[in-house]
Amino acid sequence: MELKDDIAAERDALKAENERLKAQLAAIGQATRAYAPAQTFQLSEGDRQELIAHGVVNVGGVAMTRDDVRAKLGDDQQNVDLGTAEIDPATAAAMQQHRPQGAQPGVDFVYPSVAPGQIDPAVAGTPGISGPAADAK
Repeated sequence: MELKDDIAAERDALKAENERLKAQLAAIGQATRAYAPAQTFQLSEGDRQELIAHGVVNVGGVAMTRDDVRAKLGDDQQNVDLGTAEIDPATAAAMQQHRPQGAQPGVDFVYPSVAPGQIDPAVAGTPGISGPAADAK
């Protein structure tokens, strides 16, 4: 049969152990930061097949060659088959062609514009549409 003193002693021992464990957790929490996984480059199967077929792929709005993709892949993805196709001349020329961009990267113009800085003549001058018509000089 347990006595009141035995129960009090066990309670005090458990309380002391609890305090010791809390101190250990606090020390660990201060020494480490919250886990934030590293952002890794992901190549979809469709992008991989496009890279195999054409030698270049558009990932996140950036044209990447096989070497660019290989450099971005992690060590655990170095065995991914990226093919051996060369970049076809038409694709290479399109990559080299400079196109003026608007204020928003990746967006050249938005309707009612028909070219950067030029408004569709059918709607030019209507309320809320400002800018020169495409045929105006």
